[in-house]
Amino acid sequence: MTFAVWEKILLLVLVAGSTGLFLQGLRPKIDHVRAGRADRVRTDRLNSRILRVIKEVVFQTRVVGGRPVAGLLHAMVFAGFAFFALETADHFLEPFEIPLLAAIFGGALPLFKDFLAVVAIMVAIGIVGLAFRRFVLVKVSPDPKSYSSGIVALMILLLMLTYLNGVAVEPLYERANWWLHALLIIAFPPMILGSKHFHILLAPIAIFLRTHELGEYLPLELDEEVLMAAEEEISLGLETMADVPWKMRLDFLSCVECKRCTDQCPAAGSGQELDPRAFILAGRAALEGDGAVIGNVITETALGQCTSCGACESICPVGIEHLQVLMGAKRAQALASGKGMVAGDFLESVERYGNPFKATGSARQKLIEELGIPIYQPGKTEYLLWLGCVWTYNEDARGSLVATIELFAQAGVSYGVLESESCSGHHSRRQGEELQFQTLAKDNIERLQQQNVAKVVTGCPHCFHSIRREYPTLDESFSVETVHHSELLLELLEQGKIQLDRRAGHGRKVTFHDPCYLGRYEKVFEAPRQVIRRAGFDLLELPRRRERSFCCGGGNAGFMSQHEEQNRVDLERKREIRESGAEVLVTACPECKMMLDAAVEETVDLAELLAKAARSPTEASLSGQG
Repeated sequence: MTFAVWEKILLLVLVAGSTGLFLQGLRPKIDHVRAGRADRVRTDRLNSRILRVIKEVVFQTRVVGGRPVAGLLHAMVFAGFAFFALETADHFLEPFEIPLLAAIFGGALPLFKDFLAVVAIMVAIGIVGLAFRRFVLVKVSPDPKSYSSGIVALMILLLMLTYLNGVAVEPLYERANWWLHALLIIAFPPMILGSKHFHILLAPIAIFLRTHELGEYLPLELDEEVLMAAEEEISLGLETMADVPWKMRLDFLSCVECKRCTDQCPAAGSGQELDPRAFILAGRAALEGDGAVIGNVITETALGQCTSCGACESICPVGIEHLQVLMGAKRAQALASGKGMVAGDFLESVERYGNPFKATGSARQKLIEELGIPIYQPGKTEYLLWLGCVWTYNEDARGSLVATIELFAQAGVSYGVLESESCSGHHSRRQGEELQFQTLAKDNIERLQQQNVAKVVTGCPHCFHSIRREYPTLDESFSVETVHHSELLLELLEQGKIQLDRRAGHGRKVTFHDPCYLGRYEKVFEAPRQVIRRAGFDLLELPRRRERSFCCGGGNAGFMSQHEEQNRVDLERKREIRESGAEVLVTACPECKMMLDAAVEETVDLAELLAKAARSPTEASLSGQG
């Protein structure tokens, strides 16, 4: 087609107007983000960040992985945005007789046009499918409805239809079709600013800037002299919106309202108040003011229901760090306001006794003597066995510890324990009590360094995560190889150091519960499963497993709390375990075992299951212990 001068001028005016409106609407959003402080370096390990963007943005892995059907439809629409970029530029250059696509593709241009026609059909199918899911299949779609997304969906559909008409052998109303296609594109940028589709621009940025690990908390500077000498007031958590860092503000604006975080949240799934999507959207609304975070973004009740399982952040497709919001609010409770915490008794017990069970130091020494556990000897012992609070002070967990040391003895593992050991501080940190966490952690770091410990093995995923991931952030010189007992047990099995009677598991229906901090946080999924299978048991998988495992409810000191909720997280998980038809529940976390005990006929730690299979047939019956 040829275009009149007035058409060219009109096109330039409309493009300029659209750009102006977009920039005008974008500026206050940028100002909201820039108003936040920096919380950490977010451009380190560039290769890792770039690869993450390629994986999650270009290949849409999180989008498809979280909801395969809806995710695939979304990926089809995203492909349209990617592949139509050149076509869109060529469309607006056509009136000025600048053949961009012809210059790039030459004689292959017809093939490229045919390819884009196929993409256009895919995008049309994808957007119709997504709109059908959102506005017709109301029982499975995110709620409340975002009707601006319906308008955007219609615009995308019309864009594809006008393109297909434009490349037809005999286009209908060719000039009108060209202008309709152009006007839809021109209207799109200002339109998305006020809708959830703003994530098209923000999500790649948020994904690039996201922390490298799930729940990657940086220690607060709590040295009294440093705090007193600071020229500016140092934030001790998210007390007011002025404390909200710029990445968190970006997250509030990036939310696509898909509700995946809420659907995965164990508290929300159990009928409690906590709603991750709701507090992210509340954060977006609160950017306009400077009020308190607790009350305006999230309520005390909802905050107290979080188990720090990480399910919300793990499944988010646009890089939102829910856990940083939750941790920041809890730190404000513990360190700034000093009120509203749900685990006060737990923290007080740890402060007074060094453990949440209010046990005296002699109890640990008595346990070591009764079980004949060797003391770690620097330069001679290979593994430091980290007992943790539950194995040490909870009588019901004694079987797990006994089984572990029996297996170590059979395999000839060189191991020992510290003469004294403080609580790892894991739950103290998750309740926002950073000072208590740092005090406990530094005590333990000093003990481990004094003994020149190189390898640590523990049966507690919470201790495992803290020692492996968080202790090094307090002391750069701290370098200890930390493994979970499931990993070491599998290694011993592979080396043939543990002899098994595979008849022990005959006929028993066994299922495994993935602990949040072993699986979702540390990605240890296969080791416990391989141990179960090598021991001769057929594994019956739960519907919610691996990255999508449903929390036991014990996180954030919940395993030591009186649960007053009518709809408890542990009861929901127990229901699922019972309905699976399993007779034996295997755990790989002492806290999970406490929370899920009695869900089915028998609940055992992974080490107990393996130890029974390692004995003679007469001793291998699963009915004797649990």
